[in-house]
Amino acid sequence: MKYEDSLFYLINSCSKYFNMLFEQYFKDLDMGISATEHLALMVIIDNKECSQRDLAKIILKDRANTGKLANSLMKKGLIKINLKTKNNRPVKTLSITNKGLKLCNKIMETVEPVVEKLQREISLEVIEETKNTIKNFRTVVEKIVKVNI
Repeated sequence: MKYEDSLFYLINSCSKYFNMLFEQYFKDLDMGISATEHLALMVIIDNKECSQRDLAKIILKDRANTGKLANSLMKKGLIKINLKTKNNRPVKTLSITNKGLKLCNKIMETVEPVVEKLQREISLEVIEETKNTIKNFRTVVEKIVKVNI
């Protein structure tokens, strides 16, 4: 079997193409945030009282980079960083601002035609099946890999 036909290569290259696609899309969109910043905003919207550590685990970035990301979003007025205490330890939680929510909604409106185009090429059924298969693979790999986030 050729390396290019291996599961590792196919998943890895697909991930890289998606990252390139979204970075290009957000650069062309020119709304003042990157694809990674948008990803972080969407995670913060979906996870109330999201801590920096929770965000790091979900987006698979170390806490130092997640801290820089959060500070950038705060400076842009898109999130608030709140200091709370959990188990007698200070914890930074992240919450979306109205400005951040409006920007995410505006971006999601522009993404809809792209998603519709994808669904014309690949059925919703196949997309859901693919998502489930990828989730299963990720779950297996998560059990094996040592993550230090």
